[in-house]
Amino acid sequence: MRFLGRKTTAQGLHGKFEGEVVTDLKRRVEGTRIKHRLNANWIKMYDKQGSVLRVETVINNTRDMKVYRSKEGDEDGAKSWQRLRKGVADIQRRAEISQAANERYVERLATVDDSRSLAELAESVCEPVTWQGKRARGLNPLAKEDARLLEAVNRGEFAINGFRNRDLRGLLYSKPKNQREERRQSAAITRKLRLLRAHGLIHKVPKTHRYQLSPHGADVINALLTARHASTAKLAA
Repeated sequence: MRFLGRKTTAQGLHGKFEGEVVTDLKRRVEGTRIKHRLNANWIKMYDKQGSVLRVETVINNTRDMKVYRSKEGDEDGAKSWQRLRKGVADIQRRAEISQAANERYVERLATVDDSRSLAELAESVCEPVTWQGKRARGLNPLAKEDARLLEAVNRGEFAINGFRNRDLRGLLYSKPKNQREERRQSAAITRKLRLLRAHGLIHKVPKTHRYQLSPHGADVINALLTARHASTAKLAA
């Protein structure tokens, strides 16, 4: 779900999702193939003749994806996130989405047997750093506030299109009562985004107000959240 930019919860699939998610494995003469299908879109990996490992993303249902463009018929109008078109008009965006999905999949494969200790990953974010000439405090992943922030930016629906200040406000704060409170919440999120950028956990998407996890951020945040939610019995083992 997350490789293709869809939302998940601690219990599994999001409650509003009514599609189909299937993973299947097949062994053929040419090699082994594993496919993860989400409705009509999928990521698959296979080895060709046992010598080349290949990962590819196939997008058949473009309406599950979005592209930043102006509305059809209003080419000079303001741009916003619109549904991806199936024709050649949005083929560049389709290639970007597919490549990003491939890279996320390969990156997660690379960390399946990660020999680094949790301490090694945590040290880089738990100590204060200097970024753009200013000091940024260290993160405390065991503290409730920092853990909520890490869980928010790590949500699956942000994997493809990224997240904005307003997206995090809706997750971390209650609905503002007035404009003054809304501005105060926005300023607080801006400080949190700066903190995450200072530690290299997120990066800004060029020419937008959106942010995405960095490869380093995905490794660190997933490791810290997994450890935070693990039982003491599992950690002791």
